[in-house]
Amino acid sequence: NLKYCAKPENLDEILQQGDRCGIRYFGVPTAQGQSPAVSPKPARPPVQPEPPQPTEPPAPVKPLVRSLNFFGDSTNARLGDQAMNLAKAENLPVINNAQGGSLASYALMSMNGSPVEIKFNVDAILAKGRNVFIEAELVYGEGVTPFSMHSTIVVIDNKIEASIVGQTANVKIYPRDEQAHSIVVGQRYPVKLKNSGGVDGICVLATAKNDINGANIGNWQTVLERIKSYVEKCIQQVQPKESPRYIVLTVWADNKPGWAKENHPYRHQLKDQFNNWLKSKYGNNVFDIEQYILSDQIWTDSGLTPNEADKKAQTDGVMPLSLSQDGGAHLLPAVGAKVAERIIAKAKELRYL
Repeated sequence: NLKYCAKPENLDEILQQGDRCGIRYFGVPTAQGQSPAVSPKPARPPVQPEPPQPTEPPAPVKPLVRSLNFFGDSTNARLGDQAMNLAKAENLPVINNAQGGSLASYALMSMNGSPVEIKFNVDAILAKGRNVFIEAELVYGEGVTPFSMHSTIVVIDNKIEASIVGQTANVKIYPRDEQAHSIVVGQRYPVKLKNSGGVDGICVLATAKNDINGANIGNWQTVLERIKSYVEKCIQQVQPKESPRYIVLTVWADNKPGWAKENHPYRHQLKDQFNNWLKSKYGNNVFDIEQYILSDQIWTDSGLTPNEADKKAQTDGVMPLSLSQDGGAHLLPAVGAKVAERIIAKAKELRYL
């Protein structure tokens, strides 16, 4: 209060308050008009800041893995092989975990996200040898659609390498290790594909084609929801979670009797709804391979000349036979190479490379 401080009769009180607060005034007149004889006291040393508490050093940021990793069915099994040849020029490693004939649940398993176990009625897995095998049963995890693991190489219990033969849950196990392994009868052991993982690279996913091929008029809508769920789970496996790097491919219609619109219109509905869902959900992370093989650009890129049947096939929305290696289901290797080029270009567009 400046008016209070200005009155001489209040100076003594102000000085006393200053003493209590560590403040010294010099040359201030007293009520009698003289300066008080106040000897200055040494200033208080500045308050020292608290020493910093020891903290854990921040964990080093793991560099992103520079590799192109293919997951899914025969579409990617073939494209992955083509990409290997192209990527050599850029020193880009390629991992091909795709498997021809596989379902979307297999793609998830190859990304270590679809639990499968195995159990035996014997107490040992023998060492590998000619015609040596044991019988076993696959046990699929909750919510996992059973799928064929025929002709796959697996690792049982994280240490036993073997190959599986059989299209159902009852399979034959052919050992691949030099030594025998003891096991417990009836106990469930985890099974992983030997060619699995790699979800910390640039993941390229092409799946659900065989699920669509196996659908019928009574269950196609159920199949649609199932494959959408599996694709979502596949993308959720991609690491790191905060910046996943992935490309998803659409599905094309085969030029085969099973895709004849007059007999199987639901299959086209299923394919179209799945592709539209992919593009809506994953946006720019989708490479629309169907649109590419139905465009004029495919003829320019491949150097092939379409005939009238090819042009009609494109109008009908099915694969042109001149692009196919096997009569309408899979691409010629030269055409697949052009698709692989587009996938690598897509990875660059997304700034993954």
